[in-house]
Amino acid sequence: EEIKAVIELRDGWEPTDETTETIMTWLRSQIARQKLPRSIDYTTEMPRDPNGKLYKRRLRDPYWEGHDGEI
Repeated sequence: EEIKAVIELRDGWEPTDETTETIMTWLRSQIARQKLPRSIDYTTEMPRDPNGKLYKRRLRDPYWEGHDGEI
């Protein structure tokens, strides 16, 4: 298990190594080192309900495929 960020980029941004480094640099100035994500994945659209609330379970599910259980 590790800390991972899943990010939906705004228009005009591309999921490049440069974008990832820009995000990580900003995060390093904002949060403690132990809270930094080890990796960043990009998605075109976050799973949300009709009110705009994030479906966290749907966001996590692809990362748990093939594992017996969650921690």
